Amino acid sequence: MKPLVKNTISILSAGLLALGSAIYPNFVSAVEVSNSILEKNNKTASPLDNNLETKVTLSFPGSEDVLAQDIVFVLDKSGASDQKGIDSQARQFLDDIKQQADEKGLNIKIGIVNFYYAGKVRQELTDVVKNYNDIQNKLKSSVLGFGTNMHAGLLAAKKMLDDDTAVAAKNKHIILISDGATYLYSKNNDFTTAYTRSFNPTKQKDPNVYNDRRDLQGGIWEYQSRDYNLKIDWKKFNGTDVNFIFSYAMGGSWPWDPNKPENKDKPKPSIKYLGEYLDYYRQQEQDTSKNWAQYDYAYTFFSRRKGGGKNGVVPIENNAPANIDIAFMKADDVFQEMVNAGYQMNVYYKNKADFNGSLFLKYLARNSNDGKLNKDFQQLKKEVLEKVAKGSTVVDYIGKDFDFVNDVGKISLKVGTAMLQAEEIKDRALAGSDAHYGFGKNNDNTYRFELIYKKVDADAANKETLTLKINETVYPRIPVVLEYQEKLVKKPTAPGIYKLDTNEKATLYPVDANDNKGTPVDFPQPQVTYKVEGGNFDNPDPSPFPFTPDPEVNRKARIELLDEVPDTAACK
Repeated sequence: MKPLVKNTISILSAGLLALGSAIYPNFVSAVEVSNSILEKNNKTASPLDNNLETKVTLSFPGSEDVLAQDIVFVLDKSGASDQKGIDSQARQFLDDIKQQADEKGLNIKIGIVNFYYAGKVRQELTDVVKNYNDIQNKLKSSVLGFGTNMHAGLLAAKKMLDDDTAVAAKNKHIILISDGATYLYSKNNDFTTAYTRSFNPTKQKDPNVYNDRRDLQGGIWEYQSRDYNLKIDWKKFNGTDVNFIFSYAMGGSWPWDPNKPENKDKPKPSIKYLGEYLDYYRQQEQDTSKNWAQYDYAYTFFSRRKGGGKNGVVPIENNAPANIDIAFMKADDVFQEMVNAGYQMNVYYKNKADFNGSLFLKYLARNSNDGKLNKDFQQLKKEVLEKVAKGSTVVDYIGKDFDFVNDVGKISLKVGTAMLQAEEIKDRALAGSDAHYGFGKNNDNTYRFELIYKKVDADAANKETLTLKINETVYPRIPVVLEYQEKLVKKPTAPGIYKLDTNEKATLYPVDANDNKGTPVDFPQPQVTYKVEGGNFDNPDPSPFPFTPDPEVNRKARIELLDEVPDTAACK
């Protein structure tokens, strides 16, 4: 018989299709949208038809890859009052989050950490819908304990977020609620143990030289044993005539009333001066010749009343860091580590009692919120509940072997089960071969979604692109499904089975309702098969390309046929 060579499309006969489904199980899969929650961004391609066209389907947003979020409450057990009802606002926020997560298929986990002398994990990260009652009860209940160690609380919260590697950093949130009065600290990331240090004038070499001989027992007022027993004019804050002492750094007292008109041009308390103060004592703490850390001792129910550790008390000197200085530094270190990791930091002040720590809380937020405290939960609620909102986009790069079928009749978009018909939009900014489509026309003649096609996109290395503009918030329970068609234009000719990428890449770029950019999430990369038959049927071992169901054999053969060999997986 004569050799027989012909091209056939990979819509195979029933027997071969059954074989193909075993080898390439995802080639013909298509997303099925129902009332169930879409877990991940998805992208599929149908088999090539007789016109060498494939239908590409994108579905988003996925509850796991796009919208998975962690929220950890870090709660100060101290505080004599609930300033502006922050605690009750937090509980209402939790209630709103649970309700919306349930209705819209959001994937939100909640954790709770309390801190007193140690950090205590009250609730590991858990689904807000499934375990709402437990979370709410633990948020309401108080913790018995002594001391205040914000450093320990932040360490515990950071570990909780760090350990959840499935959630993007930008989708991890800290809610710190505190009065800012922290004076204990931990070591070696052990948030279960607290440390302090004491000046205790009664144990100094010559106690009689000190007017204030109170033993403050390593507590929150310990710094007074230094500042009250030494001259306070030993150093000034830069550019001011303000004495360099802790109380002025905190803004709790000031040499003049900054609110009086006659003082409007004089320096005012600010995080600038607190930062200068902490930077100075950070340098002193690093002085190895002094080794101030040798005076640290574990702070327990019994040791806290001893007023000093086994190495004695801290010498009363201007350069000696007090326990509260170290507590502030260490809490700030962990806080800034989370900022640098990309976590979303939210700081709320509660309790204006005998110690006003609000300036320290503002100092913590200097790099995350421009030194401002959160006032309520409305902005955070938008960030959490409307993660893929107006301004989000999907950018899709058409595969090098394909062309986009620029036909309005072959483009569709669904939101949940509602079909939105495509309408052409006249766009003078586009070239003749480009196109602009709208879906879901609003009363003001804008569209809920827009699709912009560019045959040669100058902003994308002159590649062929589709950009879907999202003009409303979208959710996993009612996902967006975009369908369009591509045509194979660069057909392989040598005998073999080819797997061709329908698209080079597709990425969702989320923007939340506060106009903050989220972490981009890539879609899977589907492929279609194309078969070029060939060989001598008189020869039981056809050559040059043996058709075989073994993907590895096909891959090796294709190396001889193609300059660029696609990945053998159905989806990269």
